[in-house]
Amino acid sequence: MVSMIRCLFALLLVFSVSGCTTLGYYQQAIVGQWQLLIKRRPLDEVLADTRVTPDVKSRLVVAKQIRLFAANTLYLPVEDSYSTYVDVGAPYVVWNVFAAPEFSLTMNTFCYPIAGCVSYKGFFSKAPAAALAKALAAQGNDTFYGGVAAYSTLGWFADPILSTFVEYDDTALAALLFHELAHKVIYIPGDTRFNESFATTVARYGLRQWLPLQVEQGAYTDYLLTTQRHGDVVGLIIGTREALEQVYTLKIDDSDKRQRKAALIELLRRDYQTLAGQWGTRGPFRGWMAADINNARLGAVADYNGWVPAFERLLASLDGDLPAFFAAVERLAEADQGYRDECLGSFMTDPQVHGEQQATGITQICNPAP
Repeated sequence: MVSMIRCLFALLLVFSVSGCTTLGYYQQAIVGQWQLLIKRRPLDEVLADTRVTPDVKSRLVVAKQIRLFAANTLYLPVEDSYSTYVDVGAPYVVWNVFAAPEFSLTMNTFCYPIAGCVSYKGFFSKAPAAALAKALAAQGNDTFYGGVAAYSTLGWFADPILSTFVEYDDTALAALLFHELAHKVIYIPGDTRFNESFATTVARYGLRQWLPLQVEQGAYTDYLLTTQRHGDVVGLIIGTREALEQVYTLKIDDSDKRQRKAALIELLRRDYQTLAGQWGTRGPFRGWMAADINNARLGAVADYNGWVPAFERLLASLDGDLPAFFAAVERLAEADQGYRDECLGSFMTDPQVHGEQQATGITQICNPAP
């Protein structure tokens, strides 16, 4: 505990030289993180507490099972992560702000001493997130902000299970824990799309291994169906981004660009409604499509899904060998971002396009020589 206190105060002293605005931001971040750390309670203590509801206790038991599976089957560095519980007392633990210029799909970045430059800025309360989104919009940016149920401290601290996500169903809870634990395996400061796509790939693979072992077999079938539908929608979103990118490069008036942008976004909504009509049941992205769609929202989806197909093909080329997959991605992470993007981009098309190269495996093609 003493070493943790010293670490937090040392961070505060470092950030204090950056100016009042920056100092204020880091103060709220440090205080928010500190509040989570001091409220952590061991899971066994929470399970024995008569004041804790049976529903929460049952979810914590499932979380313990997921932790064991993550460590023993997925080779994730669980250690002390998710061995404690915190009742946040709010629906979200942080609020993230995203922004992009009106006529650009390049996300605005926000830089931090440890995490590097990322495509969002997080706050432990809603008001400052809303204020920043408003200020960025006033500067001519597309913006949005939203509540987040969990985040990773990248192994700096033992992240707790939070009340903001503990009552997720089994599939969602496992996906979240697998995703956040994957960030402890590999994290490249400043490359959000690489980090999030890798973690999403690990989570999806983990679910394909974990769900068939559960009592409720229907959950696995439901997951496969949801994953397929999720991929269909992401495909529509990526297609819209590509069309918008072409519009933004045109030498036309801004008013014309706005009209074409609005038309493409409306087309995206119509295409989604066509898909939803085919499903006949509630599908993914319903709330997302009903909200304001802009460059910032489109960019956030791309960051979390952009390189997933390439990572999944890498994992498949290794016959699902996770340790070998982690080692291959670590080697790729050692290269500069331009090389990583070029390599992963070459595997975003259909595997059949690569022929013999695909059989050789991304591990030999994409990893730089030692």
